[in-house]
Amino acid sequence: MRTLVHDIGRDTRWVMWSYALWGVGEGLWMFIQPLYIKSLGATPDQAGFVIGLWGLGRLLFVLPAGILADRFGARRLMLPGWYLGLAGVLIMALAPDWRWTAPGYLIYGFSAAAIPATNLYITQSSRYDPTRRPEVPLQAALTLMWAAYSLGLVITPGIGGWLGEQIGLRGVYLISTGWFVLSTIAIVRTSPYPVSPRPADGYDYRGLLRRTPVMGALLVLTLGFVAILTGQTLSSQYLEEARGFSRAAIGLFGSLSALGTTVFSLALGRLSSWRGFFASLILVFSAFGLLLITSSPLLVALAVFLLGAHYTARPLAASVIGERTPAHQHGIAYALVDTAAGLATLVGTNLAGSLYTADPDGPFVAGMVGIAVLTVLNAAFWLRNGTAAQRVRILRIER
Repeated sequence: MRTLVHDIGRDTRWVMWSYALWGVGEGLWMFIQPLYIKSLGATPDQAGFVIGLWGLGRLLFVLPAGILADRFGARRLMLPGWYLGLAGVLIMALAPDWRWTAPGYLIYGFSAAAIPATNLYITQSSRYDPTRRPEVPLQAALTLMWAAYSLGLVITPGIGGWLGEQIGLRGVYLISTGWFVLSTIAIVRTSPYPVSPRPADGYDYRGLLRRTPVMGALLVLTLGFVAILTGQTLSSQYLEEARGFSRAAIGLFGSLSALGTTVFSLALGRLSSWRGFFASLILVFSAFGLLLITSSPLLVALAVFLLGAHYTARPLAASVIGERTPAHQHGIAYALVDTAAGLATLVGTNLAGSLYTADPDGPFVAGMVGIAVLTVLNAAFWLRNGTAAQRVRILRIER
């Protein structure tokens, strides 16, 4: 890992440190957010709705941000995202009741506009950062960012759970704000890159949307995100209410989940993007299954460690789409992935709330069914294509 950190170059390292600091801040409340919203008077349905606004905010701004990043430069779109994230967390921290957390989550969702711009910035670093080794695979650099983010999460969820019991959940959000300030300072240290010249035939975004390899892959990725988020969203509330774990224990489980993200980001980044994405789905499937069948602390710890793979799916999905698009469309391509993630968040979190109200096991069951169906269809597709390719090779030999 030390070699990879050196090889990614100066600017990408600043992005990595910023991601790590963001992870520290977000980790303090990430795994107790349903509990915080509930403490402000929300029902599970209302908590799912509020968290779903995070996805709505992503849907509203990510696509325009991707288009603007292609035209005006990645960094110009990257920095405002950090400012919005800081503002969103501050609003959540000061909310007098659950309704006031809604605009905080919405604005925090707006900050996701920085993600495709950041992915584009990292992609451009291979051309413009003289301190970066160009042979570093894109998926390895992208997954390293999430490994750094998750490394920031390893300790802080346990601290956040403990602080929640000592000073209250609101205090956790207030402390988190300071870490978002440090993350913003780090991202400002990055260098601007030249804007890519406009292609002679234009950016042709409509043509991109008509390309079957891109849109077909995007559909599969979106369904995978929905399956993940349906089961994952209210998992901490499930551990408290259905399994009887304390908030401090849930915070420690959150740390284990973050450690899982770090480990799986580094491991799956060595695979091809497509295989890595489905490997992350299978790991999440296993986590849901364990949470359904046991309340043993050791097995639950294993489950939440495996659940950390859900964050690894996103950079791998970005790499899948990036491999299928030309350089001048990378901004919009990465924005499409994050739009898909936002749509999945909106659908998955609200579905999780409704299913949980009917039966606390429901979100996990639905998530497992979705992952199983998607994995089987993908395996059938590749088997069919592999058989067809084999037949073509046989015909060529016979001729």
